[in-house]
Amino acid sequence: MSEPFVDFRHVYLAYDGAAEFAVEDIDLQTRAGEFIAIVGPSGCGKSTFMKLATGLKQPNRGSVVIDGQTVTGPLKFVGMAFQAPTLLPWRTTLDNVLLPLEIVEPYRRDF
Repeated sequence: MSEPFVDFRHVYLAYDGAAEFAVEDIDLQTRAGEFIAIVGPSGCGKSTFMKLATGLKQPNRGSVVIDGQTVTGPLKFVGMAFQAPTLLPWRTTLDNVLLPLEIVEPYRRDF
């Protein structure tokens, strides 16, 4: 059997200053080509899960591995569509505006 493409191992995340975890003990493996849905009511951790999967947030405990790479920061080969428009706080305004070009450039020859 092939290695998981997405591998969450006992992942916990508490936002800065929070007394409780936003998500706790996520243990999930999916293989390339599998389709899953993360569903639940507002505030249950769906967006937090996606931020962990794309490297926008780092777990307090556990590990996130995508395509064999431990996630230690934002990943260039994945994307996330936010429900509400947002800026990436570690980037300048100009860098936020230029982000789509930065993402597409390595793959431009494929278009």
